[in-house]
Amino acid sequence: MDVDEQIEHSLAEAAEPCYLCGGPLVEGNCIAYHWNDSIHLENREKIKTGLPPLPMEPLDISAQTPCWVCGAPTDPEGRCTRVNEFFHDGPYSSWMNLFHSQYEMKTAPPASFLIEGFLQQDAITALAAPVGQRKSLISLNVAHALCTGEHLFDYFKVSRKPSHVLYLCPEMGLRSFNERVRKIGLLPYVGKTLFCRTMSAEGTLNLDGLPAKALTDAVVIIDTAVRYLKGDEDSSEHMRVFAEEVFRLMRDGAASVLLLHHSAKSTKDASELTLENAMRGSGELGAFVSSCWATRLQDPSEPYRSASYLVNVKQRDFESSPFQVTSGPDCRLHIVDKPGDHVRLSSKNVGAPADTDGNEETALQAIKDNPKLSQRDLENLLKGMGIKRSKTWVGNKRRELSQTGVTHGEIGNHLKKE
Repeated sequence: MDVDEQIEHSLAEAAEPCYLCGGPLVEGNCIAYHWNDSIHLENREKIKTGLPPLPMEPLDISAQTPCWVCGAPTDPEGRCTRVNEFFHDGPYSSWMNLFHSQYEMKTAPPASFLIEGFLQQDAITALAAPVGQRKSLISLNVAHALCTGEHLFDYFKVSRKPSHVLYLCPEMGLRSFNERVRKIGLLPYVGKTLFCRTMSAEGTLNLDGLPAKALTDAVVIIDTAVRYLKGDEDSSEHMRVFAEEVFRLMRDGAASVLLLHHSAKSTKDASELTLENAMRGSGELGAFVSSCWATRLQDPSEPYRSASYLVNVKQRDFESSPFQVTSGPDCRLHIVDKPGDHVRLSSKNVGAPADTDGNEETALQAIKDNPKLSQRDLENLLKGMGIKRSKTWVGNKRRELSQTGVTHGEIGNHLKKE
């Protein structure tokens, strides 16, 4: 048996791996570490010639940083200890630990969903609407889908069920919340995969009071954001602090966060839903969420019968189209039609009646033709023409026309003066 065969035999018989590279040992020493490493190289030559290897001081690499490229352990100098793939070795500095390594980037999973096309995994999703526009009912349907595995709104597939759902609702008492939980069929899951907390619970629970064990693979539903905000929602500084608290939930293991937030009152009368009018307060809130669903009743005069319009006003990593859902007596929401651009936000809103008198175009033209008139004068003008329109309608249409530029900025200038 020649020297190489003896080495191969010794490698095969080795019982323990090298403490540096994980490779097999010969007489307690590794012969295949970095080929440019002086001690390993010299010992390899000694073993080949039958001489005893140089003694090596054991090194503890358990606390060393993973290789920047492949993720293998590194030695105290930051060199990769992976055998036979040393071409990627390069200069290492401790500041690199502040950033993602190439290994982390290579092995990072693609964007995925808990609820396909609606709720992303490892992301913060917002749901925004004015008061009384079914935010809580929508989020309860999300909780129902995650706990049962049933399609959300009979349409969106549950790709993966989390370990559990944490529903934080300090705006509602236990009696009212429990009534909805019972109707929707979630009571059997309470204390198993659904954990709820309302304003009736003792004491105060802040977001930083949620332990990591409770957050591990949990979907956290916060109903609503303002109840956990310490400060002013219009303050970008206070909102940044709140954002960091929500990010902490994700870092401590939450699978996803669904954040409910109030829209401004004027959103009820807006001609469209946008990120700007859906997310009340500082723009920081809209900035740090991954996506944002905005919703509004199509007919606020029929709050129990009306369909709800939902549109994703901040799409990141996936595309989506608006859709409508209707509510049943069991609090379950059901999709009306396949999502698509054919689904439109209704103009039948508070302060903006439908064109029941056939004078819609005439009223709009009157506003276009009189850009220098104040809002009050426009109201009187329409009244004199026998056209009944509310103060809110006139103000909204006047503002919309100024934004589209159809009046050459004249109305816009008057708005600034007023």
